Amino acid sequence: MHSTDTLDLLDKGLAWTTARIAAVPADALDAATPCGDWDLRTLLDHTVQSMATFADALDGGGATVTGPWDAAMADLAARARLAWRQPGAMDRTYELPFGTMPGPVMASANLLEAVVHGWDISQAGGEAASIPDDLASAVLTFAHAAIGEAQRGDAFGPALGPALDTGATASERLVAYLGRTP
Repeated sequence: MHSTDTLDLLDKGLAWTTARIAAVPADALDAATPCGDWDLRTLLDHTVQSMATFADALDGGGATVTGPWDAAMADLAARARLAWRQPGAMDRTYELPFGTMPGPVMASANLLEAVVHGWDISQAGGEAASIPDDLASAVLTFAHAAIGEAQRGDAFGPALGPALDTGATASERLVAYLGRTP
């Protein structure tokens, strides 16, 4: 995928996830999520913190993320958008707590993290939104290339049946590939 396409999808994915966060009802914060033992509050904290990790790697920041989750996510999305649009940003290699990544891989990993956790948040919060086809298809392509059985660890369960179902939506195939029940 061309880097401009990836960045456009990342912008859309971050906006989509921010909207999923904004839709969370206050009384749902203790709800179970598709993410193991995490409740929705823990998942929201994790999602915002992981987006901060990507933004910090991009712009060298490290500012404390504060405010409501949706406002923090919107701020992080704006930081990412600005940083990715700097000359040479895609050509750099980035140091993250979990490894070193070339720009295109980091952008795709950022997209995967944002979109899949956006789906998780939507499910736990009762909105039950499907990931838009263009986002789900792009993330699924990256996931197939980056996440094999050896990389699943605690982050992703084994692929479920709908991952291979050609009649399933791209959203259903993606979340099933990552071990979530669509």
